[in-house]
Amino acid sequence: MSASARPDWTAWKNGILAKVAPQRTALAVIDIQRDFCCDDGALAALGSDVSPSRAAANAIAQFLPSIRPLVAFVAFSRLEYDPSRMSDIQRERLLRDGRPIVCVPGTPGVELVLKPEPGDRIFTKHRYSAFSSADFNALLRANSIDTVAVTGVDTHICVESTVRQGYDLGFRMLVLADLVATRRSELSRHENSLAVCERYFGLVVESTVLLETLNTRS
Repeated sequence: MSASARPDWTAWKNGILAKVAPQRTALAVIDIQRDFCCDDGALAALGSDVSPSRAAANAIAQFLPSIRPLVAFVAFSRLEYDPSRMSDIQRERLLRDGRPIVCVPGTPGVELVLKPEPGDRIFTKHRYSAFSSADFNALLRANSIDTVAVTGVDTHICVESTVRQGYDLGFRMLVLADLVATRRSELSRHENSLAVCERYFGLVVESTVLLETLNTRS
């Protein structure tokens, strides 16, 4: 392909963003929980530096007041590893001595570190992807949502799983690059995950781009 025939990727991305409508857009906040984002959570107790995830949680908190009036709703997902809901394969990977090492139901580790507003929606999930929640899927369909903007942690696990499944289910997926993160030891996987999402499953944009896009259409 000659240089003149190569796609204009900026124009292509702008064309996709031009289709994003406030009333058909939802914001997903993935697993901003104590075990992932706080120094007294399970990952920190295991030796992980969770400061990047904590920083992302703080940035999301600053972002939410601006985005709430511009989208149909904000949906928080909360991960719980309930052994009674696990497949045998999950048990092999996630249980140690019969108990999960993170996100144990009924413990402080599963608590959200951001306080949802009354109009926000909260979903408990038992798999990586937010779309594993039937209630989340039903809410999106009931509100004719076609675009889901994703924030939260961990980029290469639950965020990417959500983006992949959302794409396969027919949703336009946006990853807000400045509002996703993972523990410091996994930062290379964070960067790789953003590249994979951009290449195959959605758009990776800054949160300011989404705000500008929605403000022009509200």
